[in-house]
Amino acid sequence: MHKYYRFMLVLLLPVIAGCSGMETIGFSQDNPESINRLLEEHEYARARQLTSKYAFLDTPELQARIGKQEASFEENIYSEARTLESGNDLLGAVQLLSSALQKVPYSASLRELRNTLEQERVKQLQTNEREQLIIRAKYALNQQQLYRKQANLESPSLGQRWEYQRNQKEAIALSTQLLEHGQQAMNEDRTDLAKTCLQLSQALNETPEVDALLSTIHTDEESRKQANKQENRLAQKKVNIRKEKNRKKEQQDQKKKTEVLLAETQQALAKDDLQVARATFVQIPPSAVSDSMVQATQDDLDHAIDVYVGKLITQGDTQYRADNVLLAVRTWTKALSLDPDNRELRERVERANKVLARLEELKRQQHRQTPVLNLPVKPTRVRATSSSPQR
Repeated sequence: MHKYYRFMLVLLLPVIAGCSGMETIGFSQDNPESINRLLEEHEYARARQLTSKYAFLDTPELQARIGKQEASFEENIYSEARTLESGNDLLGAVQLLSSALQKVPYSASLRELRNTLEQERVKQLQTNEREQLIIRAKYALNQQQLYRKQANLESPSLGQRWEYQRNQKEAIALSTQLLEHGQQAMNEDRTDLAKTCLQLSQALNETPEVDALLSTIHTDEESRKQANKQENRLAQKKVNIRKEKNRKKEQQDQKKKTEVLLAETQQALAKDDLQVARATFVQIPPSAVSDSMVQATQDDLDHAIDVYVGKLITQGDTQYRADNVLLAVRTWTKALSLDPDNRELRERVERANKVLARLEELKRQQHRQTPVLNLPVKPTRVRATSSSPQR
């Protein structure tokens, strides 16, 4: 591949030298009368050389004119080159910029763009060449495999052996070219591409150099794997540390919350406000249930509720026996709000509600059976008004 570029450079040298000679001849023929023609042809370098050669041409007005036209020319060339680049015509863009730089050789923007596009063009050529090499290598390996399968079935003919030997020589050449691309990809840290080229090169023609490069890639990959594992371990360690900090913070927050709720529960117990005490206590986090203070408070709360509920049950029973069923239901419901799992209380309320329902039904039946008296209606005498007609 390097021989190819050197060969192309040798071919281009006469052309380059010829261009330079033409510029020298053109400059030797320039005279003051050529200034307008040079500016029309965008030959700004030659125009400036004329102003340097003839003092009477070196005026501020002419220099300003040259500078303005030169700046506009650079801007237009730059825009055209970018348009060619967007159309993937890198060769055209490079040629355009190279031609423009002969006319404005001191343009840093055009020179920088040309160098950038030239590098991209070379990479594109290398990419295309590499893709073609990979396709040819896969085809050659497939042909080798087919030949071996056929040779196992029957002895190959002289023509087949000759073609196989020719393919082997081509495979060696392909292997060498793929080796160069593999080395270049390694230099660019494109490991996957390097591995592809080198593995194909090895399959076509195994050499110690290819084996050594593949071994280097394998070693680097193993090193990266170990480094990644180490990074993952460190990352996981940081995650665990963060989780532990969050867990401890959550425990502290729950502990503070438990202390506040316990204090409020105990205050409500001291005031015999069991509804508030129970509602506050159930907000204590489950993780704090095993705490001795929580258990002691729960025992106090359960005892106070049992005593109070017992009083309400007795009071409700008394009201029920005194035929104050509705009042009894209200008393038992109040007790049930403190002890919702008390089955006896629930049965009392349900039984009393059934009694109230029967009583309400009896009242409706009695109301329907009560006779309605039809009293005679006394006729009312209509008194004539002043607007009524007179007889």
